[in-house]
Amino acid sequence: MTARGDRGYSPLAINVPMWREYTRFYHGSRRALISTVLVSVGQSLLVLPIAVLVRYAFDKVITNRDSGLLLLIGASILLVYMRLREELLGKLYTLSRAYYTVVDRSKLHASIVQDSDRLDAMSNALVAQLIPAIVTSVALSIVLTFLNWLLFLVLMGVTPLLFLASARIGKTLQERVRTFYRSFQTFSKGTLFVLQVMDLTRIQSGERFELDRQKKHLEDLQLTSAAMAWLSAALGLFQYTAIISTGIIILIIGGLSVARGSMTLGQLLSFYVAFGLLGTYLQIIGAAVPQVIAGNQSLATLFKVLRTEDEAPYSGRRQIAFQGKVSLESVTFQYKNQPVLHDVSLTLRPGTTLAIVGPNGAGKSTIVNLILGFYRPQHGQLRADGNPYSVLDLADLRRQMGVVMQDPIIFAGTILENITYGDPDLSAERVAEAAHMATADEFIQDLPNGYGTFVGESGVLLSGGQRQRIAIARALARRPRVLILDEPTNHLDRAAVRQVMANLRGIDTPLATLIISHDTDVIGVADIVSRLQEGRIVSSERVAVATAGNQ
Repeated sequence: MTARGDRGYSPLAINVPMWREYTRFYHGSRRALISTVLVSVGQSLLVLPIAVLVRYAFDKVITNRDSGLLLLIGASILLVYMRLREELLGKLYTLSRAYYTVVDRSKLHASIVQDSDRLDAMSNALVAQLIPAIVTSVALSIVLTFLNWLLFLVLMGVTPLLFLASARIGKTLQERVRTFYRSFQTFSKGTLFVLQVMDLTRIQSGERFELDRQKKHLEDLQLTSAAMAWLSAALGLFQYTAIISTGIIILIIGGLSVARGSMTLGQLLSFYVAFGLLGTYLQIIGAAVPQVIAGNQSLATLFKVLRTEDEAPYSGRRQIAFQGKVSLESVTFQYKNQPVLHDVSLTLRPGTTLAIVGPNGAGKSTIVNLILGFYRPQHGQLRADGNPYSVLDLADLRRQMGVVMQDPIIFAGTILENITYGDPDLSAERVAEAAHMATADEFIQDLPNGYGTFVGESGVLLSGGQRQRIAIARALARRPRVLILDEPTNHLDRAAVRQVMANLRGIDTPLATLIISHDTDVIGVADIVSRLQEGRIVSSERVAVATAGNQ
């Protein structure tokens, strides 16, 4: 797992491939952006012929200039960072599980949320402010060679009045900003949720479901951002008009100087136009440069995520009507050069419960990850109904499996939302059937709101056993052909496990069940028990099954 272009990143450095990737998000908006920048620069350069500029400043610039350009720029920029954020979220689901075992998820979350926000600010500052302001300031600096220092001091004296007037309009803008940040926090929370439940999403094959849900957050963020942007434009237009108005004071004072003969009329008009605009553009540059520097650094961080090269374990496309037979054939696997499994051969068959028992660290959970296709063995192969994993669509195969991990993932929401995660359209009958088989219906019926009961963050309002039962119900709700229970006795007692297994034996479609445990007492619910020690199968035997009523 590598990222292209890791070397040479600096907040001030210009990385050509990185910026080329950035401009890709302007596809479909480039013409509008280029046009607005050129028009903005062209209008700004009108300061050079002073007489023409004065006419434009009072007759056209105040009423027309800013609003039209901001309309085009704002629409284009919103499209750019919408595309960027959607591509980043999509990229998360293309990275392998191995990537998430080594990456700092909190930093990755900060990169996607905070850095994309800084990049949005940089895009606005660069296109709408910095480029036109720099060109104009260079031109105005030439004119300023002839300025009058006394009028400069007078103009600086009225600047505080402009800030006071702007503060009143700013109160309304603050409310728009708060609304935007609430939407942004929702987006941030949603992105963090994506990272926290990555395994659950893949197990449930809920990638499309999750992407659609997060896209709704993005659309809300776009609307609130647009509302904030338009009010910001109104504030900017007022400030510009106020600057021109205060310039009238300069004209009065300067007019007296012209009457006394200490200035010419041309010098006065030059000062009025050139110096007033230069002060404005210098403020724009001062505000934009830090945003561009921060945005360039954020762009470097996001560029690394987008360009991460992470080869998927499998890339097959064949989809099958899975019957539930999974075979591991002479599988040897190592992780980061550490041997984990050695020449392991196992077969999971429909209608049979296979238990793999062994001490912690023996490699039991690794077998689960291999069956799910999260990793690929260095030697040997896996088959599903006789088909090599290498030719199969593993996302489709996982959709036909039910998995309950050692630490079940329960998210903040209702019991119903947790059971139907990835399959929100499941019928009430399917949900009730799954809850019954998982023996979860017993406590759900006793809750005041039943399936609508809110479970708290990470299911904190439920006991460990209740969380485990909900996770089992979720795995069974899609009627899988394979059920994998990783350490079920961590949160359920042996009697509860036996009851669940007895319920499963009563269903019409034969179910292949795999139980992973360090507890040798699970032997009583298995047809076949394989003992794993130091990554090797040391024994495998068929046993008599104990039913729920024979405990």
